[in-house]
Amino acid sequence: MVTDDAFVLHKIKYKNSSEIIKLLSKNHGRIDAVARGSRGAKSAFKGHLQPFIKTTISYQGKQTLKTLTQAEQTGLFSPSNYLNQVAMLYCNELLLLLNMDEEQSTAVYPEYQNLITHLNGAKSVSLYLRYFELTLCQLSGYALSIDNHIPDDTALVFQPDLGLVASQTDKNCHAGTFRQFIQKQTLNSEQINSINRLFRPVVNHLVGGRVIRSRELLQK
Repeated sequence: MVTDDAFVLHKIKYKNSSEIIKLLSKNHGRIDAVARGSRGAKSAFKGHLQPFIKTTISYQGKQTLKTLTQAEQTGLFSPSNYLNQVAMLYCNELLLLLNMDEEQSTAVYPEYQNLITHLNGAKSVSLYLRYFELTLCQLSGYALSIDNHIPDDTALVFQPDLGLVASQTDKNCHAGTFRQFIQKQTLNSEQINSINRLFRPVVNHLVGGRVIRSRELLQK
């Protein structure tokens, strides 16, 4: 039996009244577990397998698909507006699409926990998402960086085989803006928009070009 703190990333109906729960755990990374009978009216899991809330879980099993034996919410979640909740769904979807190994997903757990806390009450979500994407890049082996000799007014573009390189299109993110972003300095709305544009192809590359459904909701 293993006990750990975790967040629910996704739930899938399984057989008559059970669910497969996809989790991000503190000490064991990504876990898939069957919650038997969790959809039953009298299930002990009732109300304890909700996304975005820290939950203490217990599970067992030596196979890839574990068996969830207990779950109890230990965190709090205040109702958020639509955009904030979609932003959280987006982060969950990224973690599922990336299929990180145990070491990587264990490393991302504290970043994810802090992100959910901030997104719960944030008035603007863009930069929080971009910093989380940057963390995922670093953990996946894509350490985005630029040479020191590149002038601040040089536009940047992402190329999968080269990383961030100089671009001839001024509409792209400038090197100075990216440096401010990395250093977590204050950015204006135009700079934030340019960072958003820069990261879109980066994330597309990370997930292998697969569709990120929650991203479309963020743009509505």
